[in-house]
Amino acid sequence: MRLAFLSVIAGVMMLLTACSYEPSGRWEATQRVEVYETNDHPLKTRFILEKGEICAISEQTLIRKDLGYKQVSCAKGKGWIADAYFKKLSD
Repeated sequence: MRLAFLSVIAGVMMLLTACSYEPSGRWEATQRVEVYETNDHPLKTRFILEKGEICAISEQTLIRKDLGYKQVSCAKGKGWIADAYFKKLSD
């Protein structure tokens, strides 16, 4: 019984880890992009990325109301984006 319980807990932990919104890789902004403080309305801009700036972006998209958001980590800070104006440079 205890082994079954531990197996279930381990499985749940793997699922939670697999659905991470932690930014990774190197992505270049292909145009000006607003980065928001949160992933929900009302949207407040935290900072602006200019074309050519490099960030890490989460692989998972978080759907909120009418938009999908990805978490970003850049030299200017962390935040959330709703646009996909990036090209992948590396993993």
